Formats: sequence, C-alpha cells, structure tokens
Amino acid sequence: MSDHLEFAKGLVRRTVADRDRLGGLTARIRAVEERLRDDRYYLAVIGEFSAGKSTFINALLGQDLLPTSALRTTAAATRITHGPEFALQVRFRNDGIRYMYPHGRTEGAESPLGRMLLHLAPYLRVPRNTAGILALLTADERIAPHLEYLEVRHPATPLRDGLVIIDTPGTNAEVGHTDITSDVMRSEADLAAVLTPSAAPASSSLADFLTEALDPGLLRRCIFLVTKMDHVEDDEHDDLLNHVRRRFARLLDLDDVVVEGVAADAVLRRATGRPLLGPEQEYWADLFPGTLAALRDQMQRQRIIAVSDHLLRLLEDVLGELGTELEQAQGRLAQEEEELGQARIPDLAAFAQRHTVRADLLVESGAENARRAVGAMAAQWQQYTRRSIDTAIDAAATPDDMRRVIRTDVPDLIRRDLPRIGDVVQSAVTAALAAGAREAEAAVEAAFEAEYAKLDQAAVRVVRPNVTVVSGTQLANNALLAYESNVSGVTQQLRAVRQQATRSGPIGSGVDQWFASMPPPRGPLRGTVPPNMPPPAPRHSGQYGASIPDRNPVNPPQALPVVPPPPGLQPRGGLGGFAARIADSMATTDMPALRNHARAEMHQTLQTVATGLALQIGEAIEAATDHYAGTVRDHVEQYRATYERTVAEMVTEHHRREAILAARKTLLQDASRQTERRRATVNSQRERLSTRGGTRI
Repeated sequence: MSDHLEFAKGLVRRTVADRDRLGGLTARIRAVEERLRDDRYYLAVIGEFSAGKSTFINALLGQDLLPTSALRTTAAATRITHGPEFALQVRFRNDGIRYMYPHGRTEGAESPLGRMLLHLAPYLRVPRNTAGILALLTADERIAPHLEYLEVRHPATPLRDGLVIIDTPGTNAEVGHTDITSDVMRSEADLAAVLTPSAAPASSSLADFLTEALDPGLLRRCIFLVTKMDHVEDDEHDDLLNHVRRRFARLLDLDDVVVEGVAADAVLRRATGRPLLGPEQEYWADLFPGTLAALRDQMQRQRIIAVSDHLLRLLEDVLGELGTELEQAQGRLAQEEEELGQARIPDLAAFAQRHTVRADLLVESGAENARRAVGAMAAQWQQYTRRSIDTAIDAAATPDDMRRVIRTDVPDLIRRDLPRIGDVVQSAVTAALAAGAREAEAAVEAAFEAEYAKLDQAAVRVVRPNVTVVSGTQLANNALLAYESNVSGVTQQLRAVRQQATRSGPIGSGVDQWFASMPPPRGPLRGTVPPNMPPPAPRHSGQYGASIPDRNPVNPPQALPVVPPPPGLQPRGGLGGFAARIADSMATTDMPALRNHARAEMHQTLQTVATGLALQIGEAIEAATDHYAGTVRDHVEQYRATYERTVAEMVTEHHRREAILAARKTLLQDASRQTERRRATVNSQRERLSTRGGTRI
C-alpha cells in the first residue's frame, strides 16, 4: 500500500504544474493516507426509499435514531460516527459555515443552526432536542433540499466498536444522487449494503442506478440485502434469495453475488424492548447477529482493498484529467501552429524587397521635389550675378577701371553669394527628401504593422516566465524609434552638405579649382564643363519607369582636355588669376569695344561657374537621396530582421511546448501502464479475499 502511495505522490509531483491543482490532489492523497491509518470500517447503505434504509440503520445501531420518513429531496449523504454524545455537524449548500448542534448553552431557535433553519424557513418551529433537529434536516421538505453535508455523532456500541455508517440518498431521489453515491463508494466506503425490498426485489430501476453510479470494481464491493423478509412465507425464503442473486448477477454482469435476507424491524423491536410480531420476526431477529458478523467479515476483508482502490481511482482520475488536458493542449498547439502558418509572411525576402522598391520610389519622389525646388538655382544665381557684373563693367570709365573690375570686382561678385547657395540647398533638399522619407517610412511601418497584427492574433499564449515574446506593436514602435534616430543622423549630415556632399567638393568651392588650369582668352571653348570638374552622373529608367540617378555610373565620359597656356605665360591660381589674365589681355583703349569684350569674357566665365554650380547642386541632391534611401532601406531591413526573429522565437516556443507535451504524454503513458498493473494486483487480491480460504492482507 505504501508503494501505491509513493507512486501516486511521485506521479502528481511530476505531472501537475498548477499550484492550486497540485495542492488539491496532494490533499486527496493525504486523505487516503489518513484513511489507511483509520482503523474504522465504513459501510455505505444504498437503496430505494421503499427499501427501509433508515430502519436498517437504526437496527444496526440498536435504537431509533433516524426518522423513517426521509424525503426524496434529501440529496446529501449522512455519516453516522461515534461520539461521546448525540450531536450533529451540518453544512448547507451555498454556505461554507459548519454548524454544530448542540452549540454551547444555546438551543433551538437561539442556536446558530436554529437561526439558519429559520432563515431557510421563516415560519419553522425549531425543536430544542437533537433528535427533533435531525428529523427537520432529513424529513422537512423546506430544509432537506438545502442540506449538503450531515454528520451524526452518537455513543452507540456498534459505532464505538469502529463502525461508520454512510446513508446515501435514495436511488430514486432528486438529480445529483448518483454522483454522491459514486463519490462515497470511490473515496470512503469499504463495503456497500444494497437494500432491496422483498415485495419488489432487484428492481430494474435499482439495477440501472447501480450500473450508472458504480463501475464493476465498485459493484464487487457490494453485498445485497433483501429487507422485510418477515413478510415472506417460510417456504419462499430460499427461492426469493436465489431469484435476487440470479437477477442481480444478470443485470449487473457479476459472477459472484452475495445476497442475504434481513428483517430490520424485528431487530429494532428486540433492541428497543418492543414486542416482536410473531415467529417470523423472532426467526429473523435471531439471524441478524450472523448477518452483522458477515458484514463485518466482508468489511475486514475489503478494507485494505478498498483503500488501495480509493488510491488507484484517484490515480485514474488524475491520469484521466491530465490525459484530457494533454489532448486539449495538443489541440490548441496544433491550432496555434496552423494560425501561425497562416499569419506569418510566406516569403519575407520578397515582401521586404517589394517594400524596399516602393520606399525607394517614394524617396526618389522626394528627390524630384528637391530638384524642382533648387534645380533652377544656378541659373537664377547666374542671372542675378550677371546683372551685377554688367553694372560693374558699365561703371568702368577708363581701361584701367575696366581691368580693375575684371581683375577684382568680378571675382568678388561671383564669390559673394556662393556660400548662401549651400544653406538654401540644404534647407530645400532636407525638406523635400524628409517628406519623401517620412512617407516611405509610414508605408513600410503600416505594411509591417499589419503583419504584426496577424502575429498578435496567432501569438503563443503560454510562454516560459523568463521569455517575453514582443508583440507586433512593440516591435513596430522600436523600429520606428530606430528609424527616427537614423533620420536625425542623416539630417545632421545634410546640414554639412555644402562642406562634403559632392564629388567636386563643397558647393561653390570648385571655382578656383576649375579655373586653376583654364587657358587665357581665345583658348578652348568655355561654358560647358570645367576641365577639373567631374561630368554629371548619367541617369537610367527605374523599375516603374521613373527616372532614377545611377548611383555608380559606369565608364563616365571624359572631361574636356586641358590646353596648356601659351609659352612664356605662367598661369595664376584660381578664378582671380584667370580674371587677371583676361584683364591683362585687354590692350585696346576703345571703351565701348573694351566693355563688349569684357562683358563677353565675363559672361562666358560666369557660365562656366554656373555650369559647375548646377552640377554640384545635383550631386548634393544625389548624395542626400543616397543617405535617405539607405536609411529607409535600413529601416526595412530592421523590420524584416526583427519580424524574422519574432517568428523564429514563436516557432521555438512552439517546438519547446511540443517537446514538453511529448514528454508529458510519454510520462502519462508509462504511469497508465503502471496503474493498470497495480489495478491488476488489487483485483487479484480481491479475488483471493472473496474466497472462503482467503486471508486478510
């Protein structure tokens, strides 16, 4: 028996994770342990109301304790145990309080139990004596239906000798009596005395009740008593008992049915000193001690088997519950796997690529807006500066003045507004590209957020305490914060666009470089591409027909060749040196001709600077576009990688739970096999005890 207990404890500890459930099952095992230490014998009394259950119990006790008019509505088992005085312990449905009666010095309606009875039936007359209270609890139709637990304590001799009687509700009582009787037999009773009246023995309704309430193992712990045998003729006794034996064997599918006859009224009359009603009662009163001895013998034989049976049934209950729970968990897991498969992006790489292309187009749209905003800036600067140069040339009164204008004033006028160009470009380009990037970011965020919402619906609900599966919304917010941080960095870079963002240097900084090797007048045609400036980047048609700059042009056209200055003429550096050479080349003193010559040369020089400036502005836009496009691509990649990690974590968690369930299933299968072997051992012990030569375990 101790081996069964240790097996049960180990099984519960290994398989039950819920703390409350573990506590409940441990308490049930502890109750079995206490039942094993309890040396009393528990006898359940089962029967229909017409069978005389109360009279039989009173006969066992040797006194009129229970009223014989119990209602069909009494749906609580009554436990009768030994106590120093006649007392009651009561609990009502929907009320967790246990009432004791008598209770101190209060009696009747003044006692706590009396007040509760008046609460249930306001006009009830509450008796003061314990027997009257017991009659109310079991026979009053206003009180009996509310009864959930009733224990009667009494100093009767059979109870003092270790007998505990459990009076179950009538088999034809209200709904719920089947479960109560089944619970009593599964967890408490060593033996059941099933009563059937001699006037209607072995009824089909009783057999149906027993089949529903008790399984074959519990039925084998029943002894069948035919009551009111003093109403049967002498020559019909054996035939009646044999008939009952055969009928129960057939209806209950039992091989060995123990059937005895009793006349409880005759026994009770003798015990209480009332006269017997004829020789039939005398006969059955004399036989009752032998019947009682047979009951005790059966209870002694069945006690250890019954306790083992209680424990094994507890194990079977646990295994059944865990098996059902396991099936449900596996079903939920399969459903989650299906939902996850439907919710996840089928081709994440293609999804990310599709949204990268879309984001590139949105950024490029911002770049086009930037080009429209600053594309004419070089021409506008050229037009404005040209007017200033013309004014300065027209103001020159002498050839020396003209040479000074060409040598000094014109370079200053050209240089004067170039620094502001970088600021204007930075502001306009940043505004236009940031708008495109924000639109691209919003589109990517919306696309992935929709996918995360699907994952949220299919997310694994049961996870390890130390693992957090981040929701789609959280991941989206994290990615957005990272994106905004990156955009901020790019914006900072764009603020320095005129310092480092072009291939030919800061915007406007190439002027001196462009003219460092420029030949003097009448040299190569000027005004297209300065010799030292990279050519503009070629463009190609994008995937959706948009004109997209080629970030890495292949085999760009070569710059115009640099023609060396004439022999003996050493060039001076930059724009100033070039202007000085032009000024030095002006030998005429005819002021109108000199003005025309100077205007033509300076317009051509201005065209050279404007061309280079336009190219630098375009390169600045391209550089900024590259920065924004790269950041948005990083944004898409971060979303893709985070989404991939989230799905991987969900899949890992799913596999972990699958492994746990598989291990639990293996454990339950092994425990079920061990329980079956233990059940076979108990059944073998029961078979040995059922024979006359069997010995008590």
